[in-house]
Amino acid sequence: MQLNMKKVVFIVFFFIFTFATVYNASASGIAPQKLKGESNENVISGKVGNGNEETPGEWYAGSTPSNPISEAPVILFVPGLNNVAQIFWEENDMYQTVLDAGYQTAFVQLYDAGGASATMWDNGELLAEKIREISTHFDRPVTVVAYSKGGVDTQTALAYYGAWQYVDNVITLSSPHHGSQLADLAYSSSAGWLADLLGAQGDGTYSMQLGYMENFRAEMDNQPLAYHNNYYTLGGTGWGSVFSSTWFGGMYLSQFGSNDGVVTSESSSLPDGQQLAVEDWNHTSIRTGESFSTFENYLMGNETVDSLITPTQSANLSSSNNNQWISGGPLESQKKATTTVAVENDVNEISLHLMTTGNLAEINLIDPNGKKIKPDVTTTKNEEGVFAGSFNQMIFINKPKAGNWKLELISDQQDAFLMVVDYKTKGKLILNNNVELSAKQQPRYNLQVNAEAVQEKTLQATYHITESGTDNTKTYRTKGNFNLAKELSVDKKSSVYNITIELKGLTKTGETFTRTIVDSVYVD
Repeated sequence: MQLNMKKVVFIVFFFIFTFATVYNASASGIAPQKLKGESNENVISGKVGNGNEETPGEWYAGSTPSNPISEAPVILFVPGLNNVAQIFWEENDMYQTVLDAGYQTAFVQLYDAGGASATMWDNGELLAEKIREISTHFDRPVTVVAYSKGGVDTQTALAYYGAWQYVDNVITLSSPHHGSQLADLAYSSSAGWLADLLGAQGDGTYSMQLGYMENFRAEMDNQPLAYHNNYYTLGGTGWGSVFSSTWFGGMYLSQFGSNDGVVTSESSSLPDGQQLAVEDWNHTSIRTGESFSTFENYLMGNETVDSLITPTQSANLSSSNNNQWISGGPLESQKKATTTVAVENDVNEISLHLMTTGNLAEINLIDPNGKKIKPDVTTTKNEEGVFAGSFNQMIFINKPKAGNWKLELISDQQDAFLMVVDYKTKGKLILNNNVELSAKQQPRYNLQVNAEAVQEKTLQATYHITESGTDNTKTYRTKGNFNLAKELSVDKKSSVYNITIELKGLTKTGETFTRTIVDSVYVD
C-alpha cells in the first residue's frame, strides 16, 4: 500500500518531534512530580492576594538522580515571601543543577503560594509538618535550602516547632534574618497608599519589618534548639541589570550598606550561623544554579567554614549617607497631582524613582525658573519583591539647578504613587544610633544634623509614629537645634510601630533641603 507524500511527511515529522521531546526532557530533567500533602488548616493571611493559586502544604519530589550520592540527604527547597515552589525550576536551573550533581530533591508550597503572604509562625508550623512528612517518605533526613524569607520560616520550623530532628543542615540564600528596610518602607506614611493598593502590607511583609525581626531574633536565638542544626548563609551585593526590580531596591537600600536589591549583606547573616559567602549575586540570581558550587560541600555532614566571611557592615541609621527624600499619595483619574522636590546647590545629580500600580499617562518637570521639561523616563515593572506588580518610572537630572522643582503626574486610573528622590551630595545627617527604647519603653531618636552644612535655627523634624497596619498615627515636631532628638509616645504594647521622620531646613547658602528617614521598632 503506497502512502501519499503528505502522510509520509507527517509521520517523519511526528517521529522527529517525539524523539526531540523525549531527548529534551531527558537532557533537561523532568519537572518535579506533585505528591500528596496538603494543610488541614485554612489560614488566610494578608490584606490583599498576591496572585498565587497553589495549594499550601502540597509538595513535589524531583526526579531520581541517575548518579545518586550515597547516604546523601534529600535537598528540600523552601521558597520565600510571596513565592511558589516553582521558582526553583521554572526559568531557573537550580533544580537541574542539583539533580545533575546526584541529589534527590523536594519542593514545598507554603501559605504564600495560596494567595497571601504569611508570618514565619504560620509558615514555620506548616513547614515543620511537611519536613516530617518528606523525611518519612524518603526514609532519610533532609537538608534545607531556603530562599529569602524561607530561611526565617525554616529556623522557626526547626527550633520552635520541633522539626530539627529530621534535618541535617540548613543553607539560607539571602534570607532577611534581621528584616528588610523595604518592609519598613511599605509601612511608612509615604508608601502606605501604594502598598495598600498592591497588597504589599500582608502578614509576611509585616513580619519582615526591622522592629518585628529584632524582637523575633531575641526570642528565637534564646530557644534551646535555635542552632542545634548547622546554618550556612549566603548574601549578595549585586543589583542586577539597570532598571530591574532588584536595581531599584538596591538604590534605596544603598544608604544602609551593601545589599542584593532586597536584603542587606548584614541582614543575610545569622548570629550563630556560618556565613559562606557574600558575592555579586542579586536577590534573584542567588537562588539559581550560580550559587550551588558555593554551598555544595555543606549539604551533608558537619562541615566547618575554614575562614568565616565578615559581611560589609550595614550602615543602618548611623550613617551620614542618608541623602534621600520620600513622598507619596493618591492619584485621581485624569487629575494632575503635583509634588515639589527641593534641591540644594551642592547636588551633583538627583534621581527620581516613581512607583505606581499602572503606567502614568503623563509626567512633567518644572524647573526652579518655571520652565516645563518633558523628562526622559525609563519604565519597567517590578516582577517580584515587596512592591511586586508596581511600575517603576525613573528620571535622572544631572547638575540640577538649585531651588524647588515641581513634578506633575497624571494617571488614567485611580492610583497611588511612591517617590524616592536620591541626592548625590555630601551628607547632612548624623544619626548616632538606631531608635532606642527608654526605661518606660518609649522610642527615642538621637538625630543630629551636620553643623557645617546647615543653618541651625531653620531646622525642623516631624516624626510620624504609626502602629503598623493601622491608621493610628501620632505626630511630633522639634526644631531650631542641631540635635533634633525626640522621645515618642506609644499606647499599645507588643506591637510594631513605623517611624517616618521628615527633616527640613536651609543650607549655609540659603537653599531648602529635605530628607526622610524610615524605621520601625517593636515595643514590648
